[in-house]
Amino acid sequence: MPFVFILSIGAVPIMAQEASIDQAVSWYQAGECSRAREIFLQIIKDQPEHPVALYHLGRIETAHLAAEQYYLQVLLHAPQHPYADDALLAVTRLQYQQGRYQDAVKACSRLLASYPNTDLKNEVRYWQGRALLANKQPALARLTFLQLLTVAPESTFMMPTRLGIADTYRAENDFIEAARLYLKFETDFPDSDSLRIALLRAGESLEASSRTKEAGHVYQRLINRFPDSPEAGRVR
Repeated sequence: MPFVFILSIGAVPIMAQEASIDQAVSWYQAGECSRAREIFLQIIKDQPEHPVALYHLGRIETAHLAAEQYYLQVLLHAPQHPYADDALLAVTRLQYQQGRYQDAVKACSRLLASYPNTDLKNEVRYWQGRALLANKQPALARLTFLQLLTVAPESTFMMPTRLGIADTYRAENDFIEAARLYLKFETDFPDSDSLRIALLRAGESLEASSRTKEAGHVYQRLINRFPDSPEAGRVR
């Protein structure tokens, strides 16, 4: 009987912690981030390596470097946890936002190598292309974007990837090819919200190639089609 009694007492904190995690996750999903944060912080005070608490603290944290540290703790202590690939993708995004483009490229490569079966592959390849482009490697970025279109032509990243390919030509000062690719959005995606971005960049590319009259026509189509957009406001 004493042995059974000790086991029962020892099981209570574990059950309580599981209930606390479930409650904190529920509050997080409901947008009650402050309440969720208090519980997650209490959990990692008792169990510093708890991957679910660390991951959600990264999601809640507004300071980029602090959020990154939470995600890195998930990867350090639980690299095979179901949240691990999400944590590494979050690190990639944070590094990109901070202008740490080379780090973001490396993080994408690590994610694809460490989690070959992740369902985040398309998004990872997209961010890798964006990071390569921002890191002044347009040829490699274009190759990455083209690979993404080849393996996932219908993915949700198809349109931003096509914009990215055009961006690589503009980065190489091939403004005519860039404009041609941007303008294809008019025929391929006439009802897409991405069209306003494509028209603006097409006009800018035509201007950069000294085709000011053609640029003016493109800008006018942008204004006519999206009169209240920030892009139309820029070209006015």
